[in-house]
Amino acid sequence: MSEVWDLAELAATPDLEQELDRLARSHDIIRTRQLNQQETWTVLGAALTRQLLSDPRLSNDVHTHAPHGALVPGMSVMLLEQDDPDHSRYRRLVTAAFASRAVRELEPRIVATTRRLLDDLGDSGTADFVGAFTYPMPLEVICDLLGVPDEEREPFRKWAMDISAAPSAEAMQTAAAELFAYCVRLIGAKRRQPTEDLLSELIAARFEDGTALTDEELSSFAAVLLIAGHDTVTNLLANALYDLLTHPEQLAALRRDASLVGDAVEEALRFRGSAMTTVNRVALEDIEAGGVTIRKGELVRFLLNAANRDEELRADPHTFDIRRATMQHVAFGMGPHFCLGQRLARQEATIALTEILDRFPTLELAVPEDKVRWLASDAIRGLEELPLRYAR
Repeated sequence: MSEVWDLAELAATPDLEQELDRLARSHDIIRTRQLNQQETWTVLGAALTRQLLSDPRLSNDVHTHAPHGALVPGMSVMLLEQDDPDHSRYRRLVTAAFASRAVRELEPRIVATTRRLLDDLGDSGTADFVGAFTYPMPLEVICDLLGVPDEEREPFRKWAMDISAAPSAEAMQTAAAELFAYCVRLIGAKRRQPTEDLLSELIAARFEDGTALTDEELSSFAAVLLIAGHDTVTNLLANALYDLLTHPEQLAALRRDASLVGDAVEEALRFRGSAMTTVNRVALEDIEAGGVTIRKGELVRFLLNAANRDEELRADPHTFDIRRATMQHVAFGMGPHFCLGQRLARQEATIALTEILDRFPTLELAVPEDKVRWLASDAIRGLEELPLRYAR
């Protein structure tokens, strides 16, 4: 296979899903070029995705086996870039913290944040919902979750923007390094004075042998929570609104029956998931898969949006239907690295859609569908902006 596809170039068009479908009909795996120009094997098919996501011959520990393939080269190893036994040990500790009171009682704050941002829009008008709502809402939730003081949140907004929409790999790494340095300072403050938040829970948590997470491990976790937890929800919300508004019969069904909101979130995840690809993995040995040979040391990632449109999972994969009998998808991955924050992402999306549709009986695109601009990203599927016209 000689052709190399540029995912960021494809993602900047509204036709990405159709192009992925065309590619998947003839290839289970393709070569793609990442933002930093390195080439990677990218898996498209649902069956091969399920097979390889749990294949121990593919390592998440790119820091050891292929440092150039790390999410943020040079940053400490993150949970999603670990292999067992370290991954399972670390994940058990973090999973327990996610079940803590600080997380369980987050819902009222999500509702309050959502309503405050919608109040700021007023009763009617036209606004970019990405800038006015889908971007700030999950960022506020992540800051609440980590216990970031209100007066220190503005830099978080800049780092999140620079990381999600950086024009180059170098700019993204600079923003990530600044975020990591801040997290180190934040952890120091919480060691001195703990509060009721996830970061304080993790500082107090202990492994079976009585040891605790280091500042470096805690900072890496906080950084990846912002990177992964903010971007994915921002674009999930925008994509869900876009797909509901461009499928008016589905929007009408949801307005008639608000109990369908959970199903609408699942269909949005399947139909146009925001986490377009996984982080890189590295082959620990030569692997024959999908009609190609993945050589030892080569990078592999999974194009989840392509797998979710595979006819093997769904007979009519290109139909947006919130009333499906089953919502089978791999939007949160699968296997040992199944997304730890999937419950929170679903919670945020469900609350946001419920509040928006309840608040605005009139809601429509403020520009023609073909004028909506898509992000040029090789990892995230989302909109640069979502101009909407709304009224109470």
